Amino acid sequence: MHLTLLGSGGDSPTPMPTCDCRVCGPAREEGLPHARLGNSTYVHDANAVVDAPESIWAMLNRERVSEVDYLFLSHHHVDHVAGLRVVQAIGRPAFPIADWDNVDPVTVVLSETTYDRLDRSMDLETEYDEMGYAEFEFLGDGETMSLDSGVEVTGIGAPLDPDGPADAAMGFCFADGESTALVFPDETTVLDLSKVPDHLDLWIKECGMFRETGAGEPILTDELWAEEREAQTTFDQTVEQVREVGPERAILTEIEEIYRRRPDEYAELAAELEREHEELNLEFGRDGMDVEV
Repeated sequence: MHLTLLGSGGDSPTPMPTCDCRVCGPAREEGLPHARLGNSTYVHDANAVVDAPESIWAMLNRERVSEVDYLFLSHHHVDHVAGLRVVQAIGRPAFPIADWDNVDPVTVVLSETTYDRLDRSMDLETEYDEMGYAEFEFLGDGETMSLDSGVEVTGIGAPLDPDGPADAAMGFCFADGESTALVFPDETTVLDLSKVPDHLDLWIKECGMFRETGAGEPILTDELWAEEREAQTTFDQTVEQVREVGPERAILTEIEEIYRRRPDEYAELAAELEREHEELNLEFGRDGMDVEV
């Protein structure tokens, strides 16, 4: 199976406008691998994109993606759905345009909870469904769908908080009969790891929040850190989750600008973790990263 990280950033991409820190400077001057756009993954074997951040148009063009049949949405947070309007560009009718219905509209796959929350904020039925820009299909926690390519996708759900609906955040496990790749890009704080397949070739997963920068400087005040860690996955929790699941390979995404680390520093950290945890097989993603499993 062939996947590409379209974007490896998160809510705070790199470089941040107006910021001239040691991370944003090289990202602005040199671009990749220092620069990071929003969190999105392309699964070539399925012609499928997972998540549509604001920068999805630019990322699809940069990676020269020519076919998108499916768009999977993991949850309703704006940094994962603000680029949904990209579906208007997929399957457009030939000129002269007689109506707005796309000839071959993309299928947007999401949970019912995510649909309901997005419909309230984005009016999905009127702005997308009735306009013919997209077709919507629900995939719930534990459900499996077969794509036109023959790839099967199983939804793995997690609440956004312990008392919330089980499908509020979704990971998508792609299987082609030879390999399995779980793309769970964000919100794994209260994920029940027993739902994750025992034999997983690849896990694309959120990095989680760091307490300090690479230079040892606190990122958040003690008060804000105590508040955020109750609801947000930490990097230490991510390492523990990867260690417990034991995938053949884990690639971290949702790497925020505020962590203030450069690509070589992430590589050093991954090597250090490998020495501490034998066969952790963890690495940090980068924009445009091609992955074969």
